[in-house]
Amino acid sequence: MTTGEHCQDTAECLYERINNGREIRVNACRGYGDTALIPETIEGLPVTELGPYVFSEGKRTAPAGEWTVAHESGKEPPLIEGNRLKTLALPSSVRKAGKYAFYNCHQWERLVCHSTFNDIGAGAFTGCKHLTHLDITMEPDVPRPGLKDILSELRQEVHVTYRTKEGSTRLVFPEFYEDAVENTPARIVSVKVYGSGHFYRYCFDGRDLQFKDYDAQFENLVILDREELAVEAAVGRLRGPVSLTAEARERYLEYLSAHKTGAASWFFKEQDTAGLKWLLDTVDFDENDLAAAIEAAGKAQAAEGLSVLMDYRHRKFRPKRRTFEL
Repeated sequence: MTTGEHCQDTAECLYERINNGREIRVNACRGYGDTALIPETIEGLPVTELGPYVFSEGKRTAPAGEWTVAHESGKEPPLIEGNRLKTLALPSSVRKAGKYAFYNCHQWERLVCHSTFNDIGAGAFTGCKHLTHLDITMEPDVPRPGLKDILSELRQEVHVTYRTKEGSTRLVFPEFYEDAVENTPARIVSVKVYGSGHFYRYCFDGRDLQFKDYDAQFENLVILDREELAVEAAVGRLRGPVSLTAEARERYLEYLSAHKTGAASWFFKEQDTAGLKWLLDTVDFDENDLAAAIEAAGKAQAAEGLSVLMDYRHRKFRPKRRTFEL
């Protein structure tokens, strides 16, 4: 999915020229929706930066620049900032975000960007606890791809669509948190880390994601996190097998085979009938498995999923016609 598929209208931008007038920095955005689509160029110059506090309501000073669209005084669209921001889409030209760029954007949910977005200022993601979906396109020959830098700022559960020229895959990076425990007599403070997300964020060599290491963490995910997340991880890698080894593929298939009802329920929640059909073609459902999935579809009120399951049962377990001999 490209940037344009997420949002149709480019945000109005407050911008200024930087680097001797060769590039553009965006310092604020406005519009009537909750999505900010940053243009690749303004006045023919590449947009390369987002300024400090660009989407934060806590701007310390009024941002500088001129607007891409002029309005009569008092008729300007509202600023897209703070809790108004839900989706942000960046072109490949944007490399940098200034300090506290997204400070306390509490309702921000989705970031669409490229691996060129790799220079993130201090505190940029502070308070962005609902940023749980990342759609990143990996550009070739980027010396410092930004995925690791973004994930290191987010301790919450993050669902990643990872796009390459060879194809795309869906990844999950679970939540983790730290707890400081003080041993007062010894004057020692130890830090304990909880959640499998801690392990997943170390699956990088430098700043390059190592899929073999990522897939090797699946056992920790199964032990430490909920079934729904493990199903998503398995389905994402099997349906988008970028750099997927035969060993990892077998491990994911074994998990889905042992959690068929949970897997079907995940597709009900996603409202993904094509994915449910894929599951039925990939994992063998016997009559008992199918009955459990049908019951789950009924409880979830998943009418389309229920239809798919009933059709599958009719085709695979069609009753044999009785014959009579005289």
